[in-house]
Amino acid sequence: MSIRVSQPAINLREKLTEVDSPPIGSHGSEMMNSSTTKESFDLVKAGRKNMVINGDFQIAQRATTATGLSGNYWAYNSVDRWALGMSGAGTWTASQDSDVPDGYGFTKSWKLDCTTADAAVDAGDYFLLEQKIESNRMAHLCWGTKRAKPATLSFWVKSSVTGDCNAMFHADNFNVTRIINQTFTIHNANEWEFKTMTFTAPGPENSWTTDNTTGIRLWLWFKAGTTWTAGTGTRNYWRDNAGNQQAPGTTINIASSTDNNLLITGVQLEEGYNATPFDYKSYADQLHDCQRYFVRMNGSTGGLSTNDGAIATLANWTDTAAYGPIFMPVEMRTPPALGSYSQLKYYSAGQTFTPTGNEVAFTGAANDRVEIRLNSMTNMTQGNAGWLRVDNTNGYIDYNSEL
Repeated sequence: MSIRVSQPAINLREKLTEVDSPPIGSHGSEMMNSSTTKESFDLVKAGRKNMVINGDFQIAQRATTATGLSGNYWAYNSVDRWALGMSGAGTWTASQDSDVPDGYGFTKSWKLDCTTADAAVDAGDYFLLEQKIESNRMAHLCWGTKRAKPATLSFWVKSSVTGDCNAMFHADNFNVTRIINQTFTIHNANEWEFKTMTFTAPGPENSWTTDNTTGIRLWLWFKAGTTWTAGTGTRNYWRDNAGNQQAPGTTINIASSTDNNLLITGVQLEEGYNATPFDYKSYADQLHDCQRYFVRMNGSTGGLSTNDGAIATLANWTDTAAYGPIFMPVEMRTPPALGSYSQLKYYSAGQTFTPTGNEVAFTGAANDRVEIRLNSMTNMTQGNAGWLRVDNTNGYIDYNSEL
């Protein structure tokens, strides 16, 4: 027996319009309506978006630990691209550390540990972390034009002291130096906290120069006296630089006790109104970016003797001076200057010369190489060649193109 079933005719097109759409939100709608790959790419801010270099503190060419930092101090000391600035803030140790927020993919942080306290907050006191960002890295923000774009700063911070801190841009590349800042708060002691803030776009009232000089100095304040806090200017508003406008609202004193420490990681500065996931780079890529500004050549195992590392082959132009080129691993920001050096030796035809002080000099430099000269040599013969080497793994020679 067969059964015949009949259904009334339906309009499939009308039924499809009645199907509920999934809750995708406004951003999802933008993604679905994007007509090109570039539009989708721009919406999620994919790719190399972070203007901060070494924001996850993977690279520490100078040292993994620097101790005894005190006084009116402003210098690079451990992790690459980050300087510590302080006055009236006691004594500190700076180090690359493995304490990081759990489950976010970070492996390193920058730790500042107070070893001698300064509980008083005198007028000129300050303690801040700095990264200078090259203007070339910020060109896409179109600052100094009618199409200037905002920038969002984000980072993870852990402090043993609670209170209000300050994040500031000190913009050097306008024709008049300008600043903008916002406060952020450490709510809980000894816990990792995520901070994010968006800085408004500067208008075209001041021209901006895009080149290889400093675009902005990113400053994170963790102690500030009235010299820096007494101003009454509106925060998150671009204005001409004034000292008393640089850290308004800062109440924290990270230097108040030797029990205090501060850790930071995941620092990101990107175009737009929102903080997006951190722009992770491989160690090799991060090192490459850092070496645009600073290169350290260390000793290595093997070579002429144990722990010996070759730097260059030189020619004895006279019996007291040797010359030769050294090639950089990357093209640096500017032709590098000679930084410090330690435990260099020059070997030529069975003779050894150990230079000190200004007996090592650069006679010329380009972005990708230098010509090095050894002066005041002894026991050498004109016309011979020789090897310039670092004769210990603790030895080094530095090339500096820092902002």
